[in-house]
Amino acid sequence: MHFKKKRFSSEFTSLSILEYLYLNSYNIPVSKYNIINNTPLIKKQRPDRVNLIISLLESNGYIKKFTISSTSTFYQITEKGKEAYSSWIKHYLEYARYISDLDENQ
Repeated sequence: MHFKKKRFSSEFTSLSILEYLYLNSYNIPVSKYNIINNTPLIKKQRPDRVNLIISLLESNGYIKKFTISSTSTFYQITEKGKEAYSSWIKHYLEYARYISDLDENQ
């Protein structure tokens, strides 16, 4: 029997990466290895897709990259990234509460 891996949207992956960096890279940058291996469900994404999403987060100013050597690159969330994450989480929680209220009133 063959099971298909479930892939998540790029928005979900972006928010998951920002969440990991929000919680773990306030003071010190973290490696892509740490991001991929310590972010729940990111391992299910194709590596090229994760690379693209990290590049998009960087080009939009949500994260910054530190190249230590030709083989070592680290990432840290920016103030813009912190603000975006906080805003997105707030809106998500408002939406989840709204849906929960709808379910209870039916």
